[in-house]
Amino acid sequence: FQWEKIKQGLAILENFQQEFFAWGILQNYRNNNGEAPLVKKYKRNEYKRIADTLGVERFQGIPLFLPTDTVTGERYGRDGALVKLFKDNVGSFRKITTTDSKELWLVPQKYVKPIHDTVQFKHAIFVDRNNENIVTLEKVDKKWIVRSMNPATTGLHKPPYQQETPLGLFVLQEKKVKMFFLVDGTTETGGFAPYANRFTNGGYIHGIPVNAPSTTFIEYSPSLGTIPRSHMCVRNATSHAKFVYDWAPTEETIIFVIE
Repeated sequence: FQWEKIKQGLAILENFQQEFFAWGILQNYRNNNGEAPLVKKYKRNEYKRIADTLGVERFQGIPLFLPTDTVTGERYGRDGALVKLFKDNVGSFRKITTTDSKELWLVPQKYVKPIHDTVQFKHAIFVDRNNENIVTLEKVDKKWIVRSMNPATTGLHKPPYQQETPLGLFVLQEKKVKMFFLVDGTTETGGFAPYANRFTNGGYIHGIPVNAPSTTFIEYSPSLGTIPRSHMCVRNATSHAKFVYDWAPTEETIIFVIE
């Protein structure tokens, strides 16, 4: 477990909460808020999807515009990213900064969900792609307490269907007791993943997948803690996924994906 990186992440979380800002979440799951327009520079990636020069895809992406150009976007933001909101909007755009940069961006309002200004982020989850593990922490009084340490399995970069879990800082957005998935390349239901906690695009923290037609929960897999195998998601022992499901509040929990 990379405790120094975890400490650094918690310090970032502490520092930006000391500032008085309104917070928001960038959202465009399954392009529900509209397909993002093309940005200035883009390419086709290995998945044959359009992405910006940093590798962030247009599908489920959020267009980020420079204040000097509200016609063509500069790059894409990721669904689930936490952003700082400013009060002085520019027409139909929200003025934001991301948590890892002080650069100002303009985002069409439909892609930003404001969070209630009384929210305090006291729940944090660190997913380590390099060591294939997961740590949960909770702030009690002035201290961060480790709640769990477990092996995990992150996403595998293997076009055209499997995709790595993206690095970054995200907000827990929604929960599903059962997240049903499709057989690769088809519209056929392949089974479900239990106690699924979505944080970006189709990326969930969930339990061991159950392949159809079986409906019995599976507690553990020997692949946990070894190598990437998932489709962007973070696979856990099912009892630990249930712990995260019950313990971590939606829109009040921060997920760090580190390497």
